[in-house]
Amino acid sequence: MNRHMSRREFLQATGVGVVGVSTLGLGACMSQRQTRPNIILILADDLGWADTAVRMSLKWEKSYHPIQQTPNLQRLSDQGMTFSQAYAASPVCSPTRDAVLTGKTPTRLHHSILLGKMDFDENSPTIPKILKEVDPTYVTAHFGKWGCTPKEPEDGGYDVSDGDTDNWHGDWRYVDGEKTRLPVDDPKRIFSVTTTARKFMREQVTADRPFFMQISHYAAHVGHFALPETIKKYEGLGLEGDAAVYAAMVEDMDTGLGGLLDEMKTLNITDNTYFIFTSDNGGDFWEDGLLRGGKASLWEGGVRIPTIISGPGIAAGSRCQAPIAQWDFLPTIKSLAGDNTPMAPEFDGGDISPLIFNQSDKEVIRGTKDLIFYYPWFDSLPMACIIRGDYKLVKDLNTEECRLFDLSLDMGENQDATTQNTELAADMRTTLEKYLKDVEAEDLEALRVNREADLRRWTVRDQEIEERLTKELSMEKNSSKVDSLQTELEMIKKRLYNHEKALERVRIGRLRRAWEKENLE
Repeated sequence: MNRHMSRREFLQATGVGVVGVSTLGLGACMSQRQTRPNIILILADDLGWADTAVRMSLKWEKSYHPIQQTPNLQRLSDQGMTFSQAYAASPVCSPTRDAVLTGKTPTRLHHSILLGKMDFDENSPTIPKILKEVDPTYVTAHFGKWGCTPKEPEDGGYDVSDGDTDNWHGDWRYVDGEKTRLPVDDPKRIFSVTTTARKFMREQVTADRPFFMQISHYAAHVGHFALPETIKKYEGLGLEGDAAVYAAMVEDMDTGLGGLLDEMKTLNITDNTYFIFTSDNGGDFWEDGLLRGGKASLWEGGVRIPTIISGPGIAAGSRCQAPIAQWDFLPTIKSLAGDNTPMAPEFDGGDISPLIFNQSDKEVIRGTKDLIFYYPWFDSLPMACIIRGDYKLVKDLNTEECRLFDLSLDMGENQDATTQNTELAADMRTTLEKYLKDVEAEDLEALRVNREADLRRWTVRDQEIEERLTKELSMEKNSSKVDSLQTELEMIKKRLYNHEKALERVRIGRLRRAWEKENLE
């Protein structure tokens, strides 16, 4: 794990004078010699479509947050292209991360929900592996939250990483074997991760090597943490409690983004670097009043996400309204690196360079033409959907009922447009169901059965632990050990309660499906 760097050290490191004249000179030389572009991918966590100060769509007034301040993301938007209809690969994090890594939908990967792992072996193509096929001199790095199926980022092809990290690492650290909260001046590791990333950039510029770097921020996932001074700023703007903390956290992440943009400028690599900013799924905090749903649903609020791309050849301040998905990133990055040969059909994504460079006469060629999503979550509303242009067909997996929405008119997905577009709805449904069959999508009821079996097994295990701890507690005389045992016992009781509630949700989900299908018939 990276050495912690304080807020003061971070701000000092962002100054041009601190980097030094020699590094600037190397950057200038590098820009003349290096032919392959650098590529930086920023993946925010749980950042909703309208959670920033950047207006994601000129058509929709509520596509930004009026109080949130993200000047560096606005700077990136002013330099590049903002996508108004960009989609996360999944409404939850780990399936998205696997899809970004491999260029395939979570459905094809058989990782359509949080539980489980994708179909992956050490020979599976990934972004860093494909880049090294384009040019072996590429150096690849992953910093921040991993959360993918390969155990370590290196197993996915990365040269450098923070290791097997997850949400836990965004809030905690170990000091002398003791679990402690992160320091207040490094909330969600925003500044230490950014500092590590800047150091990596300098090293590659010095060595005159092209690089691909993915930074997967822990923000804006719960728990919410931010710098005290940033929180105070938003309290002064009228936000209270966790709302002020959330807004401050998003701005702190934006400050980290600004550090990367400044480093690119200092190293003189801005004109040779593609920069992609996106989020792993829809929002989990603000309700923008425009999009329906949020994280963990296939309504627009769960999968439509802020996405901006800048770099050489991309018109400043440009916008794109065409739908794209994160499984498009792998073939696009491959193309940006200089290899635009078509991908094999099993890669769902396509090269969106024609969109990025405003080649409106060229079509994005995808392995799977439409954007198809599948989220068979068994204890809420299990859904599948297909997006074709402005139209989105949503299928309720409990009832198998389908509804069609025209997103150009109905972003809130309130008006079923099937009767006005019966042939289109039928064709989209056929395409959706054929895809799910072809890739052998995970079965909803099988997932329920497996989930129930896991929960019952975990319940038996934790009941045995509860019985043992209760017995030890009754015999223990040492006060400090008593406190420790009581803490552990309370944790086990809470876990047992959660198992019980989860089992109840699975049972209700099964009953709801049976009831809805019966009433539909």
